Amino acid sequence: MSTKERRTTTLFLADDDECVRRTLEHFFSQCPGYQVVGAASDGAAAVEGCKRLRPDVALLDIQMPVLSGTGAARLILEEGYAKCVVMLTAFSDRDSVREAQEAGAFGYLTKPFEPDKILPTLEVCLYRSREYHLLRKEQRNLDRRLGERETVDRAKLLLMESRRMSEEEAYRYIRELSRRKNLSMAKVARYLVEQLGGAP
Repeated sequence: MSTKERRTTTLFLADDDECVRRTLEHFFSQCPGYQVVGAASDGAAAVEGCKRLRPDVALLDIQMPVLSGTGAARLILEEGYAKCVVMLTAFSDRDSVREAQEAGAFGYLTKPFEPDKILPTLEVCLYRSREYHLLRKEQRNLDRRLGERETVDRAKLLLMESRRMSEEEAYRYIRELSRRKNLSMAKVARYLVEQLGGAP
């Protein structure tokens, strides 16, 4: 993959310790393919920054003023302000890490940072995030198709009851109407359900 083709991973840093923020900013400035687009010293500012900048990754300290990293992670992920959240924590914060993971964080980095572990940790978290979002998309598509199938089945049943059609005839009728009107079978089925008095 050429340099032009390689996509830059954008990062937002949030830690109330300015030294930590500077350390990470310096580290990522030396890493091709990574760019820090914003930073904050408290959780509320992190949420607002992610809302505005929409980074790929939000790195959040667990212990922050105004709003904790856990609270910020929950809001950022619920609202889709970042694709992935990674928590920054000390070894003693195991309970907080568990709590953060329950809020949706994909992993964590421990302080003091071990430079050789930062990028591998981010890569794993980004991979998990992509898998998670792909599964969510597939689930939404399955739910939509299931809803459409149920609507078509309802329309078939109403046609069978009101017009004395067989199931096959009712299906062919919906399919043909869909073709003639250049509409999806689900839209045609919804129209038939409304017209035949089968709307809930």
